[in-house]
Amino acid sequence: MGPPFVVSCVPCSSYDREVVETAVREALRLCGSFPPLVAPVIVKANLLSPSDPSRAVTTHPEILRALSMELILAGCPDVMIGDNPGYIFRHQEAELFRKTGVEEICREIPARFGLLSRGGFAEVSPPNPGKLETLRFSAELLKASCVIGVSKLKTHVETEITGAIKNMFGAADTDTRKRARGARSRNFLPEAIVDIFSVRVPDMFVLDAVEGMEGYGPSHGRARRVGWVAASLNGLALDFVQAVIMGFSDPLSIPLLSVASGRIDGPQKRDDIELRGARWEELPCRGFKRAPSAVRMIPSFLRGAAHQLVSLKPVLESGACIRCGICMKVCPVEAIEPLYGGWPRIDRKRCVQCLCCHEMCPTGAMGVRESLLSRLLR
Repeated sequence: MGPPFVVSCVPCSSYDREVVETAVREALRLCGSFPPLVAPVIVKANLLSPSDPSRAVTTHPEILRALSMELILAGCPDVMIGDNPGYIFRHQEAELFRKTGVEEICREIPARFGLLSRGGFAEVSPPNPGKLETLRFSAELLKASCVIGVSKLKTHVETEITGAIKNMFGAADTDTRKRARGARSRNFLPEAIVDIFSVRVPDMFVLDAVEGMEGYGPSHGRARRVGWVAASLNGLALDFVQAVIMGFSDPLSIPLLSVASGRIDGPQKRDDIELRGARWEELPCRGFKRAPSAVRMIPSFLRGAAHQLVSLKPVLESGACIRCGICMKVCPVEAIEPLYGGWPRIDRKRCVQCLCCHEMCPTGAMGVRESLLSRLLR
């Protein structure tokens, strides 16, 4: 009997339609059969913001199109592509789906799109909660017969990677997401992410790693050609493989994956994964720039206390600031206040260094800075 978790990883050299269709079809075939396709099937994409697909902020529309067509051909009569983006974009539904290319592909195929907040949120309790005893979760996703998570390979300045597990963070409402990011503890956010993920675990996972984001992800990093499409029935297994692609020799050294491995079903080591379509040594993307993190270099028993000393800090680059006020709106602890003329000021005593302001800033004016200790450790 082989390893319990299967991950397929198929080369995909570009977003050319025929190339993507072939890669997605093969990844699904190697992964195994679809879960039962009882309508509606919701394809939970990563649509963080109204960004052009070339920036690698969002799941590419050709991946979503190819997957939706496979679902339709398999007999599913109702496919919906959706997400609940950063809440500052919740009133920009038309722009979100137009700029990310989802609207255009849904004109070509019999699939629909919409915000996952459209049906409201239900208050639920996650099984075996880590940090969030209760949370508010998309009612649309809760009632869906089948959910397929389609993540984007990206770095993340706070959680190091964005993948299958982190992709479900968008299923929670704004208040829940703010609570998840409003603590100073190193493991509070990873525990809260797993809480949200465990409320409605998707039935299948697909990874868009044709092009990913390196550096200061998930919104202000650099697009990077990576060259894979991957799929699995297990989110942690897919994130494990994604981490190997990004150059992590030990994926479970990433706090989010370490927390997840202790709480949800998934691999505990590489031997627990049956990799199909590629060899492990082929996966790492040469020279891939991960998000800066010095926490992993500190002994685990000191990490909680040292988190604030080495984590990234937000810093305003005033030349790029358009004084839109978004950083003030998204801060979960109200640590950013307006100065005269609308310029934002960060209260360092209240700031928990969650970097929501950096993630949501439309111009990248809210940058990040490493401490001297962090630079020395790295």
